[in-house]
Amino acid sequence: MYVKVENGVGTEYTLRQLKQDNPNTSFPPKPSDELLAGFDIYPVLLTDPPALDEATQKAVAADPAYLDPYWVQQWDIVAKTTAEQGAYASETARQKDIALLKADAQVLALLKARPAGINNYVDNNVTDLDSAKDLLKILSRAVAVLAHTVVN
Repeated sequence: MYVKVENGVGTEYTLRQLKQDNPNTSFPPKPSDELLAGFDIYPVLLTDPPALDEATQKAVAADPAYLDPYWVQQWDIVAKTTAEQGAYASETARQKDIALLKADAQVLALLKARPAGINNYVDNNVTDLDSAKDLLKILSRAVAVLAHTVVN
């Protein structure tokens, strides 16, 4: 990431923009920092977004700031829209459901089984109403998580 400095203000800039802005100039594939400085373009020190409440906030890249001797990437923390908050809550719930599903040995065994294995499981384990109910509960947990994946 680079910044172009005009009147002391840096704005995000790319090498592609540099080449487009200077069509009669030949640039090496990886121009040196010194060459770029001649066009008032400087590398930006990339930073991680700051800590935030992922349920209600998001980090948005802002224009880099000059912190002597470097230009450093900046971040604005903004509130998520209601729709973004809803999507985050849904995705978080879905991920928890999937984690529970993967931790459920019975559900996992049935999901990984081939048709013949499922037939054998049913034949060997469903012997009365209570065992049929147990199998329906296992299948219902699996179907619910899979359905949420398809529907959402």
